[in-house]
Amino acid sequence: MDLKDKLLLIRENDYQAPLDIFPFVQEMIHNIGSLDAQLRDELIYTTLSNWIPGNALTVHELEQILPLVLDESHLLYRLGETNSDSVFTRSFSMLVISLFFTRNRESPFLSKEHIHRIKENVFYNVQKECDYRGYDEVKGWAHAVAHAADVLDDLAQCTELDEIDLITILDLVYQKATITDRVYSDGEDERMVKSIISVLNRKMLRQTYIKQWIQRFGDVEKDLEFLPSFRQKNNIKNFLKSLYFRIKFHQLDADLGLTIEHTLYKVEPVYYS
Repeated sequence: MDLKDKLLLIRENDYQAPLDIFPFVQEMIHNIGSLDAQLRDELIYTTLSNWIPGNALTVHELEQILPLVLDESHLLYRLGETNSDSVFTRSFSMLVISLFFTRNRESPFLSKEHIHRIKENVFYNVQKECDYRGYDEVKGWAHAVAHAADVLDDLAQCTELDEIDLITILDLVYQKATITDRVYSDGEDERMVKSIISVLNRKMLRQTYIKQWIQRFGDVEKDLEFLPSFRQKNNIKNFLKSLYFRIKFHQLDADLGLTIEHTLYKVEPVYYS
């Protein structure tokens, strides 16, 4: 019986964990970037999303799995490639990291050293990730930016991260929200905004700094070619509009909303005048 058949049977049995769960999870992590979308997403990830937060694995077992997920064969696998199959390994390894944080919020087990190692590897991944595909019609979800944004949100909530780390999160989101390669179309803007709200909720950064960060979107260096500049402008507008309504929904500083309005006008005065 191959891995897929085993996982289908586990799903039929309401995700009851086998006795040999640890080597089985290792096999799942090894196949986390499978090009079979059902195996990768519906079976491996969904099974892990039941087992990791659900305490099927011991803390010792999780501590052994974490370095594997973070290594150059998983989270950092062929980082920097575009339009290649390596993105699925990186992206779904990122989702597994988010499951670790879900478990940690319910029952803390990650040490300060664990969290900082995760932070360093995730920050590096986000900085270097160049594959911006969302849904691939043949191979399913790539969604590297959205999955990374989820983990940036997890990290922003960690008290182990300081002011400099939160500023880095803002900078990384700015970098990804201003890309020129494509217009995000699969909810990436909303996922990125979540991490910004978590940064704001930490109340560690001055409002003047946040306003200046928002204003940077109106001063971004524009590409000389029309199409890249057009894509970037649409990404910026979509991100700012998502941020605007999320700030309004959470009843955060109204002045930030005004700053977004003024920035949108600067980005596209023809529509916001």
